[in-house]
Amino acid sequence: MAYTGYAELWKALNPRQQFYLKTIFEEDQAREAAQRAAGAAGNYDRRPAAEWRTIDAYHEPAVPDLVGRTALQIRWRGAGHHDQGTGSTIKVLVSHKLITLDHRATPFGRMHQVTMTKHGRALMRWVTKPRPCRTKVPLKERAAEVLGQLYDASKSRTGYLDWARSPTIDKELIPRGLARSRGTYLGFEITEEGVTHLAEHHAAYAAAYPKLNLPDPSGRKCWPKEADRLLDWLRNECWSLAHASERAEKRAQEERARAEEEFKEEFHRQEGELALAMYREVFELKRAHAKALADTFDGYRVKMRMVLAERLPQYTAATLAAVTAVVEGTDPVAAIRKQTAAAVSELPAYTPTGVAAVDVEGERLYAECQRKRPRRAATTRKGKAKAAAGLHTEAVPSPARGTALEQPWALAVHLHRVLRNGYLYRLLNAPPEEEQPRRRRPAGLLDAPALRLLVALVATENPRRAHHSRIQVERYGQASEGELATIPRGLFSYEIKQVTRSTKAPGVLTDRGLAEYMNLAQFDAYSHYGDNWPLLHVTQAGRDHLAEYREAYAEFHPDVVLPPVSAPAVPSGS
Repeated sequence: MAYTGYAELWKALNPRQQFYLKTIFEEDQAREAAQRAAGAAGNYDRRPAAEWRTIDAYHEPAVPDLVGRTALQIRWRGAGHHDQGTGSTIKVLVSHKLITLDHRATPFGRMHQVTMTKHGRALMRWVTKPRPCRTKVPLKERAAEVLGQLYDASKSRTGYLDWARSPTIDKELIPRGLARSRGTYLGFEITEEGVTHLAEHHAAYAAAYPKLNLPDPSGRKCWPKEADRLLDWLRNECWSLAHASERAEKRAQEERARAEEEFKEEFHRQEGELALAMYREVFELKRAHAKALADTFDGYRVKMRMVLAERLPQYTAATLAAVTAVVEGTDPVAAIRKQTAAAVSELPAYTPTGVAAVDVEGERLYAECQRKRPRRAATTRKGKAKAAAGLHTEAVPSPARGTALEQPWALAVHLHRVLRNGYLYRLLNAPPEEEQPRRRRPAGLLDAPALRLLVALVATENPRRAHHSRIQVERYGQASEGELATIPRGLFSYEIKQVTRSTKAPGVLTDRGLAEYMNLAQFDAYSHYGDNWPLLHVTQAGRDHLAEYREAYAEFHPDVVLPPVSAPAVPSGS
């Protein structure tokens, strides 16, 4: 489905239906992540995905004292969306084929269950995430982040990164010559090659990892830090004013309650008339003091809300202006300062960015701000405040909730989140993906997990590394020197899990003859490992395969560090 198709479908849902679909999708993704983590730990769930993706929604009839509340009901209830309309909301999502509805019998009725469809999952991924970039870059996200930290450290007073150790630097940056160690526990520093690499690939990293705010050694124009400082200052001022006025209101109520208390003479009648007069005068002084404090708190509360009513529209207008500046390529700092120079009577127009994760929510919140009668918090029969439909109420300061400031604050928070650290700037200014024509991937190449395992097997043959398999046999077995000489270098099963979490990678290598197993149980004199003590080691076919396709792997799997090419042996007669 195209961008417009998803956008029209999302806009066809009202805020309540959007919130229900969002919570169901988040629960679905949480279960998927739990299944993935359990599988990586070896605790496989053999149930079909259709079973563990089925989520309990609500019970009919509603008997929470007997059956409790589901995880979805707790979230709906906390946001003020759990009422008699839950069933009709679910049916609307079913009619759009975003979820499926089923039920199971219980001793007290039936539990309605929902499951995300592929269509619904695709819609929510489109709504919540920007379009993924397929730009091929040499370094993984964490390695690129550490390289940026090394460059920042080189410009600091010390000139190096004072980390005791870093597996990322040791395995990703040092083999490529982008960083070097200053000695054991003495930190790391970037090399000239690392600075050049960061400058040449900065645009590619910005496209592949837009959440990383990497420094640019070339000095090209980028997102100004002053814009972040101004927006953060506006947000913090609004937040402080909102909560300070809330605390002032609470303190005023407490002091007013003290001022309305009556003097209880029966507690002091036995102490004499003079003591009674003293306590009465002290009580009157305390009551007058409480009235003065209540009036002071009320006065400052009114002043703070007046300032909040001026600052919060400035904050919203500043975020809108900054988004427009990023889209049009103008100076965001000047746009922010212009909006904060005077009181804002009308919000500037919303400029679409073309990023679905920004525009869908941004346009909806902007439309809420433009309503002549904005939605406000309702009050239930029990006197509990019910949040305005569809707004992120957890991000709204309490004094703004239920007022005309609620919608501008929600819009400002949403836009500020995507502007912070230049995230939106990098999304919109990234180089196009098709700058260079892509080559077709040659047949016969291994996938990334299998290649990573093959590289690790080849690395075990480095003569500078300890012969780990031989050490293990010497520790747990009895073997002659001749038998020890026949034991190849390789990886045990627990070492294979450390190299790659793929359970299929060893089978891929053995099926293609690039690696093979050797059972070391014959050397286990005390039966520590039973009948099977497998050792996976590379074959000559595996070495030849890696040498033959080395250039192709460097192009199509740049995130896998290939072992260095060994120099040819020098003839003794030369």
